[in-house]
Amino acid sequence: MLKKIIYMSIVFVSMLSSASVNTDKERYESNESIIVNYSEMEAQSSEWMAIYPASSSNDFGNIIQWKLSNADVNGSVTFEALSLGTYEVRVFNNADFLVSKQIVVEEDALTTTLETTKDIYLADEEIVAVFDNMSGNADDWIGIYPAGSSNAWENMLQWEWIEGGLVTGTQAFEAMPVGDYEVRVFFNNSFTEEAVYAFSVEAPVVLVDLAVSKNSYDPFELIHVEYNNMRGMSSDWIGIFSIGADHEKMNALEWRDAKSLVSGNLSFNGLIAGTYEVRSYFDNLHQETITFTVQDTVAVSTLYDDFEDGIIDPRWTRYAGPAMQILNVGANGTVHAQIQAAIAGQHSMRHTRDYRGGLNYAGYYFTFGEVDQKMKFLELDMRIGNSSHVFAFGVKIKTKFGDRRIEFASWLNHTLPSGQQVIRGPYGNVLEGHRQAFTQDNYLHVHPGPTDYYVGTRYGDFVHYKINIEEKLRVLEPDNELISITLFTTSGGDYDNLTLASH
Repeated sequence: MLKKIIYMSIVFVSMLSSASVNTDKERYESNESIIVNYSEMEAQSSEWMAIYPASSSNDFGNIIQWKLSNADVNGSVTFEALSLGTYEVRVFNNADFLVSKQIVVEEDALTTTLETTKDIYLADEEIVAVFDNMSGNADDWIGIYPAGSSNAWENMLQWEWIEGGLVTGTQAFEAMPVGDYEVRVFFNNSFTEEAVYAFSVEAPVVLVDLAVSKNSYDPFELIHVEYNNMRGMSSDWIGIFSIGADHEKMNALEWRDAKSLVSGNLSFNGLIAGTYEVRSYFDNLHQETITFTVQDTVAVSTLYDDFEDGIIDPRWTRYAGPAMQILNVGANGTVHAQIQAAIAGQHSMRHTRDYRGGLNYAGYYFTFGEVDQKMKFLELDMRIGNSSHVFAFGVKIKTKFGDRRIEFASWLNHTLPSGQQVIRGPYGNVLEGHRQAFTQDNYLHVHPGPTDYYVGTRYGDFVHYKINIEEKLRVLEPDNELISITLFTTSGGDYDNLTLASH
C-alpha cells in the first residue's frame, strides 16, 4: 500500500510540474558529449537531472551521471560521452520525478541530412525536401520555418509527419510566398532540429510581350501595338523610338502610358518611311523592344477642284453667307511654295465672311463622296483677303467613335472682344456654345489656324496647307481613328487646289 501511495505522489508531482527537457540530438556517437537543455524549472536548489539506462527505475543506484540545475529556471548542462545503448535524461526535484527525454548512443551514428530540390523556387512551385538518415521513429517530422526563426511551434509555416517511419525519402509542401525560408527535420515529436536547409522563393519572371499588328506599315498609317505582362501601374508606358535612340522619354517620337493595364492595345500616329522600335518601360526601366518598318511608297492624291474650268462645282454648297465667286487669280498648282503671290490667269474660289455683331455667320462646304481611308491629308492653297479676313476652314470626318468636325480657326490666335469667347492654346479644344453650324451633335474639334504661315505677309498671298487630319483628331482623342474625310468646310477665304492625299 505504501508503494502505491509513493507512486501516485510521483505521478501527481510530475503532473503539477511544467518543466521540460530536451537534448541537442536524438542519436549520439560513443565519443559525443550530451547537451541537455531545460526550461520552466522552479529554480530550486533541490532540482537536478541524471542519465539512466532506459527502462530502469529511478533508484539512485541506476544513475550513470548526474548534474544540479544550479537553481536556474532555464539553462543547460553537459554530460560526458556514453557507451552504446539507449538512455533517458530524467529531471527531479529532490526525489520527485518531473520529466524525461530518451536518447540513443550508437556506433558511428549516421548524420541526418536534408536539402531541397532547388535553392530558389518560384512563388507558384511546390517545395520538395529530400531527407536521409532519419531515426525511423513514427513521430519524426519535418517543417518549414521563416529563415532565422526559432523552432517554436508558432513560427512553423507548414509541417508533415514523416509517414511510415522512413529513414530516407522526400516530402512535398505547398508553394510559398516570396521570401527566405528553412526546412527543418525533428526526431520523435521533439523540437530539437536534426538538420536544416535554407531556400528562397522568388516571384515568377514574367517578360513584357509586345507585338505590332503588322511588320510593315504604309507612311502615316497608324501603328497598333498590343502589350501583355505590364505591371498595371500608372508609371508603365510604351514609346516609339528611332533605331538606337537613348531610352529617355524625351527621345521618344511618341509615347503613351499603358493606362494602368497589364494587357491592352495602343495606337500611335503614323510615321514617314524608315525603321523604328517599340519599347516598353516600367517607369524609367526599359523592359522590351521590337522593331517594325514603314515602307517607302508613292504618295497618292486626288485633286478635287482647282477652279480652272471657271465654274462652281455642284459639290459645293452654300450653307449661309454671300454667294461664292470664281476669281481670275489663283495659286500655282504644280509648285507648292509655303507662301506664293497670286498668279493672274489662274482661278480660285472666294467664300466671303458674313461678319455681324462680332460673329461670322457664313458657312460653305464641299462634298468629297467616298474617300479611301488612306487619304489622311487635307491639302490646299488659301488666300487672306479684305473680304474674307476672319476665316475658318476644316473638315467633317467619319471616325471609329462616330462623326467629327475639325475646324482650323484664325481667331483662336487672338483675344476676342468682351462678351465673346476667348480661346487660346496650340492644341485645340471643344467649343461649348459655338455657332450652330459647327456644334451639331457636339462633335466639334477646334485647332488654331497655323498663323505663322502668313503673319507678316501682305494680303493677296496664297498660303499652302498640308494637314494630317488623323493626327489632329488624335490630339483630343488619342484612341480615335480616321475612317474617311467626307466634307471640306469654310466660313471665309479664297481657296485653290483642294486636294486629299495619302501622305
